[in-house]
Amino acid sequence: MERLEAERDRVLQDLAKSGDLRRGSITGVYRRCGKARCACADPNHPGHGPYYAYTIKVGGKTKTLQLRAGPLLSKIDREVSEYKRFRALCDRVIEVNERICDARPVAQAAQQEKKRRSPRISKPKSPPNSKRS
Repeated sequence: MERLEAERDRVLQDLAKSGDLRRGSITGVYRRCGKARCACADPNHPGHGPYYAYTIKVGGKTKTLQLRAGPLLSKIDREVSEYKRFRALCDRVIEVNERICDARPVAQAAQQEKKRRSPRISKPKSPPNSKRS
């Protein structure tokens, strides 16, 4: 149990160190231009490119940003990679927590729940409204 709790703490610390991140994906494609005399017309030629596109779903719609090789592409690629790392860490926290939940005895879990609950503080009753004449 202690090993699992230590692992959970380590993964949570890694999560806290997350940098700039964004959802989505980057794809690079090669395309043929369609000119008969171009080198890309040869079946063994890969085509022109690569051309890069950053794609994300926003409100159920796909948004695409065309990118050229350079600093913006590198920046977005780092942010997308960081998001993938973040998601993997989230999945790991859940996996470890499920193993902790399965391993924790019922009586011990009930004791921990009591420790987490704070005592209820009742609000003072307000005086009844009195009308002034």
